[in-house]
Amino acid sequence: MPSTTLPSSDLDLFATDTLLDPYPVYASLRDAGPVVRLNRYDAWALPRYEQVSAALRDHETFSSASGVGFTDGLNKLMAGGVLASDPPHHSTLRVILSRMLMPRSLRDLGPTVTAVAEEIVDRLADGTEFDAVSDLAEAFTPRFVADLIGLPEEGRSQILEFGAATFDGLGPFGERTPDALRKQKTLLDYVSTTAARDRLAEGGLGARVWEAVDAGDIDEAAAITLMMAFLVTGMDTTILSLAAAVRLFAEHPDQWDALRADPSLVPTAYLEVLRIASPVTVFSRVTTRDWECDGVTIPAGDRVAVMFASANRDERKWGDPERFDITRNPADHLTFGVGIHACVGQNLAKLEAQALLTAMLARVRRFEIGEPEFVVNNTLYGLSRLPCRIVT
Repeated sequence: MPSTTLPSSDLDLFATDTLLDPYPVYASLRDAGPVVRLNRYDAWALPRYEQVSAALRDHETFSSASGVGFTDGLNKLMAGGVLASDPPHHSTLRVILSRMLMPRSLRDLGPTVTAVAEEIVDRLADGTEFDAVSDLAEAFTPRFVADLIGLPEEGRSQILEFGAATFDGLGPFGERTPDALRKQKTLLDYVSTTAARDRLAEGGLGARVWEAVDAGDIDEAAAITLMMAFLVTGMDTTILSLAAAVRLFAEHPDQWDALRADPSLVPTAYLEVLRIASPVTVFSRVTTRDWECDGVTIPAGDRVAVMFASANRDERKWGDPERFDITRNPADHLTFGVGIHACVGQNLAKLEAQALLTAMLARVRRFEIGEPEFVVNNTLYGLSRLPCRIVT
């Protein structure tokens, strides 16, 4: 039967306590209904899998052109980028990105990723304590993104700051918003100067973006937004998922044993990590027309929280969703999104994660971890620090 009352909630998606432990809040919103009014933010929430999936596939109703964040400042700075656009402009950007990041385009990178993964695991597998975030995940991922783009060595140390700040700035205005806006402007300056077209390595993704400008496929403004997209979306999410994998396998040694017994499960094991520990928790969309669900109508022009991480633990979709199970094969998880805005860099993330997990299978019998510490970020969830020791 359709709802007879409007489901609403005073829960705060962006309170610090929620950001550190969001899943109880997500469960409450899922219980409230498939569409929930967020009283604090003059917005709506889609917390369940079915509605999140439907919204992501319906870009004509759930538009990204007004930005995917909850604050006007960063939405304006990101306007026209691959995250904050709709067809036909988005289609043009997407074609260029997809051409560069399809599996066949990354094939030559595979041996290098494997070699670096093995080198890092060999170095850390000496029994001493290390941080699974900074010493493993952050030591692994950024170098590939920087090399793939063809960035100059100068300034590489700051690129990790760009992504985290941008994701933080996508939340509603708060005490961290001014810093996020400053760093987004610093990113724009970096792309326009330090990583300008004449400083990019020949043959890299950055140089190929500017080739698209020369070919008349896109203009210079679009090239800048694509370069910013590379730097914002290409690292933090993968880093968080790799650190999450270490934590999950440490907490569930039976799953690590199962993976060691059957390494063919590595691809599906990573999908399960992404499902249960989604690095990106929520983006927003703006409705272009009235949208009805379960007797509730979201009016045209309203902002809607599309809750990836909540959908990935929806009891209506997944059996025993809180359980980490590498045999689940959740190929239809929503961590990378779906539809025209599905993450174009997911093939690179999978390549990196599968290489690292495979390298660890060869050397690691157990992960011993200390107390995890979590990031405080409006749209990212994951570890900021994880003391770890490898038992061989």
